[in-house]
Amino acid sequence: MICPKCHSESASDSKFCQECGTRLLSTKDISASQAETLQTPFQGLARGMTFAGRYEIIEALGVGGMGEVYRVEDKEVGQEIALKLVKPEIAADLKNIERFRHEMKFARMISHRSVCRMFDLGEDKGTYFITMEYVAGEDLKSFIRRAAPLSPARALAIIRQMAEGLAEAHRLGVIHRDLKPANVMIDREGNVRIMDFGIARSLTARGTTSVGTVIGTPEYMSPEQVEGKAADHRSDLYSLGIIMFEMLTGQLPFGGDTPLSIAVKQKSESPPSPKQLNPQISENLNTVILDCLEKDRDKRPRNAEDLLFRLRNIEADFAPPEKAAKAEKSIAVLYLENMSADKESDYFCAGITEDIITDLSKIQELKVVSRADVLPFRNKEVNTRQVGKVLGVNFILEGSVRKAGNKIRITGQLIDVRTGFHVWAERFDRLLEDIFDLQNEVSRKIAEALRVSLTESEKELLAQKPTEDLRAYDLYLRGRELLYRRGKQNNELAIKMFENALQIDPNFASAYAALAEADSYMYAWYDGDPKWLGKIIELNQKALSLEPDSAEALFGIGMVYYYQKRYGEAKRTLEKVIQLKPDYYSAYRWLGFIADVRGEFREALRVYDKCAELKPYSEEPWISSYATHEKMGNEAMAEQARSKVLELGERKIALNPDDAITLSRMAVVFAYRGEKEKAYAAIDKILQIDSTDGLGRYNCACTYAILGEREKALACLRIALESGYKNIREWVKSDLDIVTLHEDPDFKALLSEFG
Repeated sequence: MICPKCHSESASDSKFCQECGTRLLSTKDISASQAETLQTPFQGLARGMTFAGRYEIIEALGVGGMGEVYRVEDKEVGQEIALKLVKPEIAADLKNIERFRHEMKFARMISHRSVCRMFDLGEDKGTYFITMEYVAGEDLKSFIRRAAPLSPARALAIIRQMAEGLAEAHRLGVIHRDLKPANVMIDREGNVRIMDFGIARSLTARGTTSVGTVIGTPEYMSPEQVEGKAADHRSDLYSLGIIMFEMLTGQLPFGGDTPLSIAVKQKSESPPSPKQLNPQISENLNTVILDCLEKDRDKRPRNAEDLLFRLRNIEADFAPPEKAAKAEKSIAVLYLENMSADKESDYFCAGITEDIITDLSKIQELKVVSRADVLPFRNKEVNTRQVGKVLGVNFILEGSVRKAGNKIRITGQLIDVRTGFHVWAERFDRLLEDIFDLQNEVSRKIAEALRVSLTESEKELLAQKPTEDLRAYDLYLRGRELLYRRGKQNNELAIKMFENALQIDPNFASAYAALAEADSYMYAWYDGDPKWLGKIIELNQKALSLEPDSAEALFGIGMVYYYQKRYGEAKRTLEKVIQLKPDYYSAYRWLGFIADVRGEFREALRVYDKCAELKPYSEEPWISSYATHEKMGNEAMAEQARSKVLELGERKIALNPDDAITLSRMAVVFAYRGEKEKAYAAIDKILQIDSTDGLGRYNCACTYAILGEREKALACLRIALESGYKNIREWVKSDLDIVTLHEDPDFKALLSEFG
């Protein structure tokens, strides 16, 4: 796959360019015309050179239908502009050049905030070029692909600006003729700029010249353009209608396998109703879009001013874009994509991601989604804006890592969830030995982009290195990856990795805490041997001696007390954790369990409410709440909590259908409600995803028990126990989800068999 920005090659399944980190189009998202453009050989101007005696090349921006595009500095006026080289095969036809000159006279007359200014047509040593205003931002096509479907309010804000720009151009007699999202830029403040006015008319229509010299994109062409008739201002309005349709539905009204098949549909097929694809679209807005897409141009809006009048009336139907709302300092860091040639480096990229999450969590002013909550989206193709909404944050960080030899490159892009715009993007190239300084720099840059003021103590925390030895750090990251993969064998290998890291660096506090975590999994999930508990205490105490403020190490000690049923000590320890870190979700959750097991149900519910406040996107606190309400006999409240489980679960499943744990929790609720088909369908999906997952199988057992499927419930319980899910040995005896099994002889025999 060819990067549209730096033109280097990346693997076909890459989401980001391995050289510059630019987000790449997937093959299915690239139309035939775009594919031709992206595959054009790039033999242009080098960074730093001066072209035509006055334009210093800053960077290549991409390849368009006419040729290569650069960001340059005009040394004569000290201004950054865009410079577009004209392909030799286009410039070879002197009629094209004369048309350019003629059209530029009119295009330069357009002076409007929503239109990119055209400057000049020049020539240097036989190479023709066009200069224009440089707009820093993102093209609308990329924005739609990342954020669609847009809310009607957001889409209207964009389309209104486009209509205003068109109205001014049409007033001056200039028609675009190739209006499409790729020709529209959105700057970092959300302002729209229509590009390439005056160029389309200067070239012959699609299909009548050789490959590479054609302008006009079938997906956005009006029927009259398809027929080869002269375009007028209403042709631009047709293209605008298609852009509206795409923004609001996330798809085009007409698709096909070839440009010709798409063009035929533009001429002969009626578009589907956008409202049927997106119910948020009002009847008035739906009518406007379909009016713009009329085959007969006489039935379209008379002009852009007419369209603007209708759009302004429709805007009153929707809440305005959130311009005045103050952005909460909340962020989710999605797992950085591995762009290294060696895919085994996945563990390294994951570790970098988790360390950035840890660093950002040290900033008190920031609300940071935990590693566990972004983990379900790892290695998934997701709409980042929708992920942000589900996780309840205002900003998403995505990017990539490339490691080659002793060099490392990290790219990061910070996205405003409310608008979908990039608010910050940067690339960092360093030596591997500087990895900790690099992580520190990335975290500080993100804080700056979010306008977070770091205290001196926070700066010191970010500057701390976990270890001075990269070999120990590498082993530590490998161990973390093995824990992520789960399973007893992986857990045992993780223990060896952490132990080897500590042999290299005996003062590696994070490795002690990680080793304690791996040991706790051995106890809770795999063999239940009490020998692990003493080791867990010892390791976490060592971690605390090196980092006295480690909430994670203190939490690990509190968990040992819980396992030992020393509930008073566990409660006091977890309360100390919260003193160190007031938003420590897991500490609250286990405080709720302690209150629950003691019969302090009202206190348990109070704590679960706090858990729901800390993770408003998670169904997990509501699972605990409905179980407690059941114990109290509050069936109405239990049902309300179960409704929340489904509401929140469905949001997560919509983004990640393979989230087996969430599906298994929903299956239990479906069973309670007597929705058998949904419950069985959920179980079937869970078994397809991972038939050996202990927690998933336990929830399947609960579902079967509620449905009265005794034998299937017992079979799932057995698999859960055999897979190492030892935690159920404690609560299985009192879990109301399987109360129908409590007196069953086979159930008792099963528990006895597994100790």
